[in-house]
Amino acid sequence: MSITLYTAAGCVRCRMVRQFLKERGLTYGDYDALGEGKEAFRSFYQANRQKIYRGTDGVEFPLFSDGDVIRQGLPGVIAHLIAGPSLTGFFTHNRKHGQWIDGIHVSGGEPAYGEEFQEVLIYLKKQGFKIQIDTNGLNADLLASVIEHKLADCVIMEVKGSLDLYDLLFQPPVDPAEIEKSIILVSNFSDYRFLTTIAPIVRQPGDPPEISYITPEEIAETAKLIKSATGDHRQPYGLRFFNPKIADDERLRTCEALSPNALFKYRTQARKHQFKTEILKK
Repeated sequence: MSITLYTAAGCVRCRMVRQFLKERGLTYGDYDALGEGKEAFRSFYQANRQKIYRGTDGVEFPLFSDGDVIRQGLPGVIAHLIAGPSLTGFFTHNRKHGQWIDGIHVSGGEPAYGEEFQEVLIYLKKQGFKIQIDTNGLNADLLASVIEHKLADCVIMEVKGSLDLYDLLFQPPVDPAEIEKSIILVSNFSDYRFLTTIAPIVRQPGDPPEISYITPEEIAETAKLIKSATGDHRQPYGLRFFNPKIADDERLRTCEALSPNALFKYRTQARKHQFKTEILKK
């Protein structure tokens, strides 16, 4: 395996990856993407731009390539070095800076690799980072283990909808008890928040599929689910806008975005069961 790193001068997270590679006895090529390695990085980027994430702050470094796969950011690179592709789904792009790391989705990967997943979190904690964990309710046992071992500093749960909507959104259907368990786990954490994205749902597959936005009444049922599971109508609960242009499901990209004012009626319905409901700015 031939490893190439593209890094940025002064990047602390790049230095940590170099140290990890050294500890593992792995050799690698290292290019300063913003300095003397600029031309090498430019060629690599042009050849692989569809696989490289570029956010509002530019390309996230470090950027790792072994000739077969590309990984970005400290968590993603370390996860690949520890377990190869097994942890795909747990780690996406990090948007936080400084001491915080996000883009870690406890529900996104295979729970069979929970030990390897937690090994990455242990490494990040040892480096002094604070970790934000995201969940949608799946892999509740893994979430419980992460919390028990104090591997998270903040937990955000996206409650996709009522339990009936979970059956629409996930195949095979999920166990309602698992979603409720995750809600309870999150509500007992020290720093947490619930949210729901006001998004379109594929109600019926087909050509064309039947698609419509989650309704205000369904949001009321979602808020009611949180109340039922926690026994509390004062939970921190936010409603988030949906941007069709960046939807993972291509079928949703042609949907018309809701107007900002449309979310007020959703908030009104949610506050019947969670009176602290707010519309999130991001």
